[in-house]
Amino acid sequence: MGSHEDPDWLTKFMITVWYIWKWRCAYCFDATEKIPKEKGMFLLNKFCEILHALQQNSQIQANRSRDQSEIWVRWEPPPGGWMVLNTNGAAKGHPGPAGAGGVLRDDKGAWVICFLKNLGYCSSVKAKIKAVLRGLKLAKEAHMQNIWLRIDSSAVVSMLTNQRVWHPEHSCLLHQCKHMIDWGGWEVKITHCFRETNKVADILAKMGSEGMFGVTIHRVPPVGTRDALYADSVGVLWSKHTSS
Repeated sequence: MGSHEDPDWLTKFMITVWYIWKWRCAYCFDATEKIPKEKGMFLLNKFCEILHALQQNSQIQANRSRDQSEIWVRWEPPPGGWMVLNTNGAAKGHPGPAGAGGVLRDDKGAWVICFLKNLGYCSSVKAKIKAVLRGLKLAKEAHMQNIWLRIDSSAVVSMLTNQRVWHPEHSCLLHQCKHMIDWGGWEVKITHCFRETNKVADILAKMGSEGMFGVTIHRVPPVGTRDALYADSVGVLWSKHTSS
């Protein structure tokens, strides 16, 4: 194609071809859509309307890009003497078939134990809370003393740290979690983590939703988790876009 002084000529050309096609179909198939008499004026108005919308969209995308920054995140082992408990819950619907999963790793990043659980039908929030509760029970049964609980749901973290009002639907589960956390035989630290650093627990939760009803404990990593475990162990960095 040759050069054109109008930078929008290609957009205008495509708009023109589109309306010629529409009018041709209306004429051939006796459609109810009216064909404008002043086609030239109609197209000029459409050019202005569509180009203005495209310009606004470009501005929105540019603003969104300015408001976001890219960071690099990875799974980190805890300090010496601590265990990391990553948990997650997943539901295919609201509510829908749900599962929970969690994994305990030591201060070297080595696998200790994991669980996965089919929860039946519930919401994703309830699944995440149930995952926390089951993970804490697993840690207590394993006689852990210093637990760093990492959850990729900021809402659940806020509930567990009393920064958000509890919904009545979740109160019973949250009371059980708080009772476990405040038990005097250990220290529990609770923080939010990015989804990119919670991949193992996410895989376990999905496995739970697709498995038999009830809890399954694994003392050896399930096959489906091994790639994610390896990525965590070698410190693979993941790109994450966050709001400035």
